[in-house]
Amino acid sequence: MNHTRTPGAEQARALIGRHYRCAEPFPVERTRIREFARAVQAFHPAHWHEAAAARLGFDAVLAPPTFAAVVCQQARREILDKLITGYRLDRIVHVDQTLDIGRPLLAGDVLTCDVYFESFRQFRTFDVITVTAVLTDQRGQTVQTSSTALLARTLERDDAAEREGGPAGPEPMLSTGVRHSRLPRTRIAFERLAVGTELPTAGATLKARDLTDYARAVGDPRPDGVLDPAIDGDGPTLVAPGMLVLALAAGYVTSWTRDPAAVVKYRAEFANHVHYLAVPRRADAEIDFTGRVVARDERRRTATVALEATSQGRRIFGYASAEVSFAPPARR
Repeated sequence: MNHTRTPGAEQARALIGRHYRCAEPFPVERTRIREFARAVQAFHPAHWHEAAAARLGFDAVLAPPTFAAVVCQQARREILDKLITGYRLDRIVHVDQTLDIGRPLLAGDVLTCDVYFESFRQFRTFDVITVTAVLTDQRGQTVQTSSTALLARTLERDDAAEREGGPAGPEPMLSTGVRHSRLPRTRIAFERLAVGTELPTAGATLKARDLTDYARAVGDPRPDGVLDPAIDGDGPTLVAPGMLVLALAAGYVTSWTRDPAAVVKYRAEFANHVHYLAVPRRADAEIDFTGRVVARDERRRTATVALEATSQGRRIFGYASAEVSFAPPARR
């Protein structure tokens, strides 16, 4: 199939290899942290109370692990307003997300966001743009990076082709320089973990209003999530954003580690219309989370946990994982 070039495609292609600094710093406010934590069902006390955060070694409440989505959503909107004006925001979805966490974001942080345009390619009826956002705090330290592949629909879709799945996820190109210096305070003994160790199964429930709350928390102009005609036309079913599901999965890992700052990297692939979470307008969507240790690094004391999320028998992630850092061995 020949792919028609659109104004957005030409603009995106011209940006590859360049970077853009967002116009205004982003203040991480306590109220925004709480709003986001409520929207993603992150109820660890350290997201809500300074005393609980202090017990983990922080001098302010810490944001849930995927709070960077709030900053990146603002940056994405700014880029679409100023640099890539040929795309519609309601036609852009995530394909792949990697979040590298040097430290959690804290109330009182003031972040600078630099966006690097890594690659552009075309896949059937889509343009695929890979960007990396680098978040720097008020002291000039790189604290987190977010590498994202965005799918922009440009033509009338070929539903049969799309059911085959989306393009493979990108490989981040930028050397981000994130440093992981905090000693974790996990409640899991690293020495007892082996490849194949399974995490306890846990569930979560989403309602249509939860999608509205999440959209409000991240500044998404689509207040009801994504309506997708490939699923049921103009019917009553919504599609939850992939980043909301990843945030819930991050909470699942946190409930296991008991330390919301122990995960140093998340990775998720959202395989377009093959994997999605349907949320009925008038009913609940139930999600089951499971995890399994697939790798251990003795020197770094880290373990990679493969994550699965299913709803009504449907896998929501193409692939997802969390890299967990474990506390040093206890002194005898």
